Amino acid sequence: MLKMENKNRLIYALALAIEAKFDAGDWTKLGYEIDEVDAVENHSRLIRSLNWGDPDYPQNIIDVLKEIGKTPEKLAIVAQYIGLEEWLKKSKEGLYRELYDDGLDSSHVLNENPFDTETYDLSKQIKRIYASLEEDPELALGTTKEMIETVLKTILNGKISNLDNLEMPALIKATQKHIKLIPDEVENAHKATDTVKRTLNNLGQIVIGITELRNAYGTGHGKIKNESGLKSYHARLVVNAGVTLAKFLVEVSQDQDN
Repeated sequence: MLKMENKNRLIYALALAIEAKFDAGDWTKLGYEIDEVDAVENHSRLIRSLNWGDPDYPQNIIDVLKEIGKTPEKLAIVAQYIGLEEWLKKSKEGLYRELYDDGLDSSHVLNENPFDTETYDLSKQIKRIYASLEEDPELALGTTKEMIETVLKTILNGKISNLDNLEMPALIKATQKHIKLIPDEVENAHKATDTVKRTLNNLGQIVIGITELRNAYGTGHGKIKNESGLKSYHARLVVNAGVTLAKFLVEVSQDQDN
């Protein structure tokens, strides 16, 4: 079943499939199929850029899909009409899993939602991150940062005020003060705690640094091409560091709550 939560990702997927499959006649048929003839025919560059192989054709596709997407249900009709699900299965597996399939195995990261909450599903968030890693590294970076912030705020909930006003470095520092990183019975616990703190800070800096880089050069959401120049291996560095950081803090917090 098609998931409609993220319209930008759906438009991106539709644009990729349409660019690969459509000719001018297909656009005309689609316009009549979904009663959006004006959206297709009134775009001055769409068909011309397709016929002439102009480099702005991908952006013109997105422009038309955004217009059609003012009625979100029509995007689902377009997806069915062009056979998006089957095309993604064969051509863009990560996007397919993100838009159609909840079955992505994330057991190598977290086996279950450690917060047991109805409002935030960490396992689902991890699936989204890994599903977007290759296709949209910028999205993977942003989602990783959001995941870590949610983990930190969950741990600190009820312990400090003004949580929503704290940036990542302050959240990490506050979390270190409110959870016991090393049990007291461990020999040289104080020295070990300092080492763990440095490690957590370093992991946090990886996430903060690369995310700042992403923001400096543009997010790239909803675009055919990655305009920031960031690669999947940049995102993989952050994702792995972020998951390690989140998992450690969750396990420490759970251990102390039991």
